Amino acid sequence: MVAKVNSPAQRRGRSHLVVRVVLLLAVCRATAFGQKIEITAFGGGQLNGGLDLSNSIFQRIEVHNGLTYGLAAGYLLGKRYGLEFNWAYNKADAFGQAGGGVPGRKLFIIDSNQYFGNFHIHLSGPEKRLRPFLLFGLGATNLSPAVRGVDSATRFAFALGGGAKYSLSRRFAVRAQAKWSPTYITSTSDGYWCDAAFGGCWVVGNSHYLHEFDGTVGLTLRF
Repeated sequence: MVAKVNSPAQRRGRSHLVVRVVLLLAVCRATAFGQKIEITAFGGGQLNGGLDLSNSIFQRIEVHNGLTYGLAAGYLLGKRYGLEFNWAYNKADAFGQAGGGVPGRKLFIIDSNQYFGNFHIHLSGPEKRLRPFLLFGLGATNLSPAVRGVDSATRFAFALGGGAKYSLSRRFAVRAQAKWSPTYITSTSDGYWCDAAFGGCWVVGNSHYLHEFDGTVGLTLRF
């Protein structure tokens, strides 16, 4: 049996093929991990809660549900994590609920602007077309009632949620998410708590939050 000896030209051809394959894999890898910035325009529906009152006219204010829309700008940190700034707007009617079964009365329209810094945890790598994620956010909500002589107020808020991103191409993706974002409004006294061991009494506070739940779908641009 005669052993087949590769010529220098054949060896060079195979070396070039190996180099081309390695370069192709490197390009594919760079393409997969190279998209760091994401800009998303989104819209959807928002479910709003209400606030209990302690006056002689109304016992509670209910904020009706409505539409929401906004923008998000994010930066991906490695394969699994990301940071983003998120702005969302909602406009809704606020109704005063009196006691004794009296029907509620519309009091005013309230504009809500939420500003969050969100932290994302992706549950799959960037090579996957479908990427579920969890989010945690801290920020503020600006509430502006359409009432003459009443100024807007900005309050602390946080957000918990999750969703998924589905890649349509290198540059575009669809993003769907659901989010719960309570806004702190005020605290009221709930009585006193006394401890004989420490020999003192303290006021017990009750914090009031305006709860908001939203579900949105958006189009994401990557670059």
